[in-house]
Amino acid sequence: MNPNQDLLIRKMNDEDYEIMAKWLSTEEVLEFYGDVNSPFSLEQVKEKYEPRIAEEVPVTPYIVELGDTPIGYMQKYSLSEEKKVEFGYSTHDQVYGIDQFIGVPSLFDKGIGTKMVRQFTDYIFDNTGANVVVLDPEVTNVRAIKCYEKCGFSKVKLIEENKWLMEYR
Repeated sequence: MNPNQDLLIRKMNDEDYEIMAKWLSTEEVLEFYGDVNSPFSLEQVKEKYEPRIAEEVPVTPYIVELGDTPIGYMQKYSLSEEKKVEFGYSTHDQVYGIDQFIGVPSLFDKGIGTKMVRQFTDYIFDNTGANVVVLDPEVTNVRAIKCYEKCGFSKVKLIEENKWLMEYR
């Protein structure tokens, strides 16, 4: 796979469960997205992501493709009023949270995460009325934090004892 190919971020669908189960059983992914000791079965993936695909929960799932190959996952959600207040935002702010991972470890450290986050952040600002996008990497996830800072995110404060609240305005 060529890291310089075009990235496509598309909505996740029912045909993506198997690739998600594979990614969510990969130690390098689970290190910061889940739990290394609890890989996901296909059934667990369906249970978690089917309601998101069906829009039964307010989290929108996306698959990232490099060329024609699925290589990662992204999701967006609007922060609840409680979370906005907890994080120090006005309830009038349109704050979206995002989470993401590259599911193919051989594609780590090739600039793809930076492209993904920039493209997704632009999409959110262009299509939702958001004035802030936030994410919350673990403080030990140095690779992700560097990526987010390259994309213009800034550390705001520590939350949950071991995560940075980072924002992009």
